[in-house]
Amino acid sequence: MKTRPNEKLKLLLFKRQISQRQLSFGTGIDESLISKLIKYGLGTEAAKRSVARFLGVEETEIFPQR
Repeated sequence: MKTRPNEKLKLLLFKRQISQRQLSFGTGIDESLISKLIKYGLGTEAAKRSVARFLGVEETEIFPQR
């Protein structure tokens, strides 16, 4: 299975000037998992839900359904 960077999430973080570390602290998710979510689009459904909630967007907006 090929994975691709989550460009939508990267762009949203950039626009809001939020670092991976800030996202990690804000969601309570380990930085290594945040990195995997951004770099490879990999993560649990709970982590994706938490990130979307923290950013105030719909989950499907930043994590496309597969």
